[in-house]
Amino acid sequence: MSTQQTAKTQYVKTNGIRFAYRHFGQQAATPLVMLQHFRGSMDDWDPALINRLEEKRSVFLLDNTGAGKSDGQVPLTYAGWADNVILLLATLDISKISLLGLVQKLILAGTGPSWSPNKVAVDIGPFMKLVNATNKEENELAIRDSFYYPTAAGRAAAKASWERIHERKKDRAGLLDEEGTQRQVESNQRFSEPNPTNSFERLHELKMPVLIANGDKDALISTANSWDLYQNISNARLAIYPDAGHGFLNQYAAEFAARIHEFLDSETERIDIAVA
Repeated sequence: MSTQQTAKTQYVKTNGIRFAYRHFGQQAATPLVMLQHFRGSMDDWDPALINRLEEKRSVFLLDNTGAGKSDGQVPLTYAGWADNVILLLATLDISKISLLGLVQKLILAGTGPSWSPNKVAVDIGPFMKLVNATNKEENELAIRDSFYYPTAAGRAAAKASWERIHERKKDRAGLLDEEGTQRQVESNQRFSEPNPTNSFERLHELKMPVLIANGDKDALISTANSWDLYQNISNARLAIYPDAGHGFLNQYAAEFAARIHEFLDSETERIDIAVA
């Protein structure tokens, strides 16, 4: 059976774009589509999490346009990112999924990043390290400082996760280039502008079960914003992991994988993708 370290990269061309993806695990199950963090590619998932998920799930990793191994440009809106995912899945005749994604919502102006109208101020220094990293070494430090606690235990968790992620030696994509990074930042900024069509203002429209998870002190996106999501989504559940930040899913890979399995096994509703 394939693993995060060995899964074959596949390609499909649609609408003039060549998408890269990896689909492995229990193929008869509903695909668990996984969307990566800022500047990340499907190479950046931690095997400690992915390999536990694929024991019971059909894992579907992808690179959105302009990132990783996929062609094209990074879309300038989050809606554009979503459209690409829908296009890829429709091309592969996948009409029903479970979805796991990492939040990228930040504001890079004023007092700092924020998710909700509460305007929780956050130090943007860790995020700017992610923006400005130009090589593997700088990116490792940026991930360490933005995803994990600045403690001995946090540093150890960061190092262990980084080493696991890089167990895959071949068929890896490089770090997202400066142009793609700036386009991701711009899409982030556009999303942050008050607008009734933006996702935060439409959270009440979500009716499917949603599991929200975070560490208890996220240096990138205030953990308080997870509570805001929980309060604004009617069918949500909330899990907070102690002594962890944005990288909780790697630090608590076994526990989080078990929580995902429990959540998905207990729910019968899934996201249906309408294809026009």
